Amino acid sequence: MNVFNRVVMIVLLLALIVLTAVVVIVPKQAFEFLAQSFDGLGQYTDLYLAQKWALFATGRVIIGGAIVLLCLILLWLELRRPRKKMIRAQKTAGGEAHITVDSIAQRLEYHIDKLPDVVKVAPRILGRSRGVDIDLLLETTPDIDVPMKTEEVLQLTKEVIEQQIGLKLGKVQIKIKHAPYPKE
Repeated sequence: MNVFNRVVMIVLLLALIVLTAVVVIVPKQAFEFLAQSFDGLGQYTDLYLAQKWALFATGRVIIGGAIVLLCLILLWLELRRPRKKMIRAQKTAGGEAHITVDSIAQRLEYHIDKLPDVVKVAPRILGRSRGVDIDLLLETTPDIDVPMKTEEVLQLTKEVIEQQIGLKLGKVQIKIKHAPYPKE
């Protein structure tokens, strides 16, 4: 269904772009055609014929340009490639191995969650040409030693990514959120 929706959206956007271009290029004929179909649009041809063509031309270029720009942005958003969900492993001999971003996140979450004082971890993996960038959101107990825990998580992340998975580790960013203190 997703492919069908994308095809329909692309066709509609292309049709709207062509229709807008026709109205901007030959407005008199386009509006005369529309005026025959819809009597309410006859005022636009009268405005064009009443020698106020400069105001009319400026208005149609601005409105038409805005519509075409909006359609082109929507078309680009519809056609752009989705983010890469597979990352090629660096340390393979004689072949290629690809690992999903979800698998990397799952493995990191499993190993980091086992650390003491870590309540919850939410990794976000970004595949780059120079390696894998990782953003970690940690929820920890409120009384941890932040520098020590950060170093421990960095070391474990490096071990999991480089030694166990075989990827090159890029930038690691850790954001720590403390769990609330227990009520007394």
